[in-house]
Amino acid sequence: MKVVLGLLGVLLVAAAVSAAQEAARDPRVAEEVRNLERSRFDALQRGDSSTLEAMLDDELLWVDPNGTLWAKAGYLANMHSPTWHLLQITPESMTLQVFGDAAVVVGIYHERGVRGGHPYVERCRFIDTWVLKNGKWMCIAVTTTLAIAS
Repeated sequence: MKVVLGLLGVLLVAAAVSAAQEAARDPRVAEEVRNLERSRFDALQRGDSSTLEAMLDDELLWVDPNGTLWAKAGYLANMHSPTWHLLQITPESMTLQVFGDAAVVVGIYHERGVRGGHPYVERCRFIDTWVLKNGKWMCIAVTTTLAIAS
């Protein structure tokens, strides 16, 4: 009986690994996450907190280019701060890798706005992590750093 249960356990693990590898190779998954990234940038551009609220996980951790760590609520509240006004945010590039129920997006974006009464222009590299939770892709982590100008 122990041998049968052991073999069953090995088969279940093998099936789970195989399913995760299949999901990683499924181009529809990569396209879905890529579209979510585009929607995220579009929502940022429009200041659309409700769209971001729906795609950002409640346990989100967001690190901005100056190193500030934000939780979801703080980041969304900061979007409407009188000291920060985003004028433009445009993704330049995105590379995406899917690992079963997780996806990592690495890219570069260009941002222009007013912070503390002073105009700014930044080109940033970002790394976003998405996970499939209850059948829905959710962004769980965002980190950005200033990129070297090209």
